[in-house]
Amino acid sequence: MHPILNVVVVSFHHKRGCEVEYSHPKLDGTGESGLPDEWHLLPSLALPDGVHNCQKDTIFFLLPSREEPGKSIFGISCYRQIDAKELINKSEDVTRTSVQKAVCVLSRIPLFGPLKAKLEVITQAYFEQKDFSKVDVLAQMYTNLCDIFDENLTGEYFSNLAHHEISIQELFIRFRHRALLLFKLFLLERKVLFIAPTGLRLGETMLAIVSMFPKLLEEGLFYATIGVNTSCHFKNVNSKTEGKSEEIVIEEEVGVQLSHDDPLKEKDSCGFPISLFTQGSSFDPYLSIQSMDLVPKTQSCIFGATNALFAMKKDLFDVIVKIEDDGSLVHNHIEFVNDTALERVVSLTTADLRFADFILKKVEEQVKSSNAEFDGSDEWIRLQMKNYLLGLVATSRSDLQAAIPHFGIAFVNEWRRTKNHKIWVANKHEDLTSVAPGHMFSEQMGVYDVYLRFEHAVNGVEGASKVIGTVNTAGKNLGNTIGETGSRVKAKFSNWWNRKATAQEGVEEAEEPSE
Repeated sequence: MHPILNVVVVSFHHKRGCEVEYSHPKLDGTGESGLPDEWHLLPSLALPDGVHNCQKDTIFFLLPSREEPGKSIFGISCYRQIDAKELINKSEDVTRTSVQKAVCVLSRIPLFGPLKAKLEVITQAYFEQKDFSKVDVLAQMYTNLCDIFDENLTGEYFSNLAHHEISIQELFIRFRHRALLLFKLFLLERKVLFIAPTGLRLGETMLAIVSMFPKLLEEGLFYATIGVNTSCHFKNVNSKTEGKSEEIVIEEEVGVQLSHDDPLKEKDSCGFPISLFTQGSSFDPYLSIQSMDLVPKTQSCIFGATNALFAMKKDLFDVIVKIEDDGSLVHNHIEFVNDTALERVVSLTTADLRFADFILKKVEEQVKSSNAEFDGSDEWIRLQMKNYLLGLVATSRSDLQAAIPHFGIAFVNEWRRTKNHKIWVANKHEDLTSVAPGHMFSEQMGVYDVYLRFEHAVNGVEGASKVIGTVNTAGKNLGNTIGETGSRVKAKFSNWWNRKATAQEGVEEAEEPSE
């Protein structure tokens, strides 16, 4: 089947709200404008929450498939707002000073990056006509997309296409060492909310994390959307940490039944893609406020939102990742809300910090370099993360007590309780058996490790990171006020240290293997 499904225009009506205005090919459902029941959330996903507050945005989202129940399809929406006075042909429904519309493309396969640039150009052209009755440009776009993305998108070509314009480099620049922490957090199948001022920022961040898992972006999201992961029959295999023991444990359950029920049957010789978003575990790069009631019905979920009301419902989530933008600085804060032990579980070990720092330095060198070198590129980062993940699962399977602490004893124990780990180790994968256990950056602790630990801890504190960013930006203007500013920074550090010292000491103690 051809990957491109429909081109859809969604508009905001001052009385009826978000609604489908146009589709090509024409939708044949029973709802308004032919909207199918399975896609009833499409209008609210296409237009961002608080639609009047932004001039433009790009949103990545998932919907349930109509053709294959239980599977997902993929959507990208390009939203724009225009002053009603500029319209040449104004319909009777236009009664306010501005008009809000979004042009969407729905596809059977994830083509977020490749579709983004093309859709933004066509949406701009559609708005520049200043006459929304002229839809020929949209029909032509559908034809062109069908020609570009044909039925033969497979193998390495499709893999490269799916990762196009999904920047892991940018993720490391924004989150620094904590990009690895988010990677580890995804493995634990918890309820995680990403909240940001724009849908585009959400999509770029969340898809970059997903793309660090081998084959997950292009092959592992077909059962991911919350719309197909709210059934009550999914067995709960995860649990809260609640002060679990630091003793190294091996789960006896091998996950045979979970593996039997796993919809992701086609995997490579290493077991990729891992079954991270199946059987009650969902992933949605954007959800509107209308979907909030679905969150309690999932075992685990990772999704993005722009509506601040989500962040107020802290009882629904284990972790809230806040991405703020004040116009000059971007601040990213990870808040552990309902499971205090989880912060310690996912804390980066010394070996993890070395590994993350190794990637970060290569990224910074590659960005500064005028040559497009492989080291530090997105493809290079994906290779490093694959090796890290293989070392992690080999260590978990082997129960090598000297190696487990380098990944974190509490983390490995918690990961072993998840569905994705049980399924992965329950199956025989030819090339997985030859992977040596151990962390790539396990070595004797040195002075530089102390610096890394301090830098990571400070950057992980919301107040401290904002102070550091402000001081770095305005340092040249401090002049005679440097003494006062220094005192304030010191006070911030003191407050941070009192809050974090205990947790960090626990991480260091857990890294020391018992004699």
